[in-house]
Amino acid sequence: MAAPICSHTLKVVCCCRSLPNPVLNIYKFSFCKLRTISRYYASTSIRNVRVRFAPSPTGHLHLGGLRTALYNFLYARSTKDGRFILRIEDTDQTRAVPGAVDKLQEALNWAGIIPDEGPGIGGQFGPYIQVLVVCSARRLELSRKEAARRGEPSKYDGRCRSLSKAQVDEYQSQGIPFVVRLKLEPTLDSWDDMVKSEMSHNVLDSEGDPVLMKSDGYPTYHFANVVDDHLMEVSHVLRGSVGSIFCPPLQDGTKLSKRQGDIHVEHFIASGYFPQAVLNYITSIGGGFSKKTLDLSLEQMCKSFDVSRIKSNPAQLNPLLLSESNRHILRQKAESQDQATLTELARQVRELVVNKFNERLGTGTLREQVISDENILKILRWSLQDERTSVLSDFVKPELEYLWVTPSQSNLSELVKMDNKAESLLSMFLEWVTAEENFTVDHLGAELRTFAKKHGARTSKLFMFLRMALTGLKEGPPVAEMMSVIGKDSVMLRLKTSLECVRHV
Repeated sequence: MAAPICSHTLKVVCCCRSLPNPVLNIYKFSFCKLRTISRYYASTSIRNVRVRFAPSPTGHLHLGGLRTALYNFLYARSTKDGRFILRIEDTDQTRAVPGAVDKLQEALNWAGIIPDEGPGIGGQFGPYIQVLVVCSARRLELSRKEAARRGEPSKYDGRCRSLSKAQVDEYQSQGIPFVVRLKLEPTLDSWDDMVKSEMSHNVLDSEGDPVLMKSDGYPTYHFANVVDDHLMEVSHVLRGSVGSIFCPPLQDGTKLSKRQGDIHVEHFIASGYFPQAVLNYITSIGGGFSKKTLDLSLEQMCKSFDVSRIKSNPAQLNPLLLSESNRHILRQKAESQDQATLTELARQVRELVVNKFNERLGTGTLREQVISDENILKILRWSLQDERTSVLSDFVKPELEYLWVTPSQSNLSELVKMDNKAESLLSMFLEWVTAEENFTVDHLGAELRTFAKKHGARTSKLFMFLRMALTGLKEGPPVAEMMSVIGKDSVMLRLKTSLECVRHV
């Protein structure tokens, strides 16, 4: 075990809340080995790597949290008999969000980051949900606000560091609540970091004397976290540097906040991103691999991960890289020869389409054709040709609505109002489509203009009529493009359905 880094003093802090400015004082005990626990993590006496992800259930899992979990998971999997632990540190009950633990575990499962030990899994070092209680102090809150107003770090100001033992005894005799703080010396503590080599930090300057035990008798997160790590025999802690690795900025320089909805993992799931793309995205700036790729599977990451290759410098996230990675993986899946992969891809798109347009997908044979695997995969491959889509949710965006929706009864009633010869016009158009073999955009565009001229119809009016008959939409891309993408079989089926309905209007 490593030698103690420095000698500090553990003291009792009395808090008098009845005074205008509650008084705190500190005294007692010699305590010199708190930092030794941190050094113990890297001790060569530990045979196996044991790492943990220890979030608080105070909201959604965000991109920075997922990245922390991923790197701990990769390090465990890249070593022999390594173990990855999920431990919930519920130290702030006032900010706890109901259901947050379940959501967090669902997000990790989605990403494939499965713990070896944790809530619902068990293990010999439980419990894996650490619940504490939070107690706030009015004066400390005012102190924090004042520090923020001055643009200074929020830290304990040391006001009651030097009260005498007699004063402390007097406060205690009055039953005034107290906390236990670690009285720090103004010295640099140094340690060997696996990524950044030797580092040093003066905790007193930036944070002040930290609370170890709160006035309610419960330990604080920072103290309990270290003790939990020790008791669970955690060997290494991989986490981000605040403001750089843990919460990297966007390419425009804005900081990624935990509270930005578009960096919550749930956002990426709902938007139809693939876990593989998100994982490649968050490792693209952190390193850990011999070369940069966009499509490593999690299994490949585990095999090729090298902790010595983690980048030590801050980097910026480029959202375009995520889109590029997801599009690359989407294309791989769409071009796969594996039927199970294609079936699953079609299922995912179908689920989005049905959830979005259920009542507008038509009925019977038409509905079956629109959401069939064959039709979905054809549309998917077409969309990738000109990079119209990057994520699965793109397939239900407004500009691609025409691919799925079919006319409603009210749409068809409007067709009759637009042209009193609607039935005749639809019948003639269906006959023309049936005979047409070339369904390229250019050819259809020319033939549609010829059709309009032949039947004495204004081109713009005819195109609106046909768009309504095919999709129920008044606006959208050119009719020739719509027909080419939808395909002859689907166009014919849509026209037949519309014609049948118009006859009964």
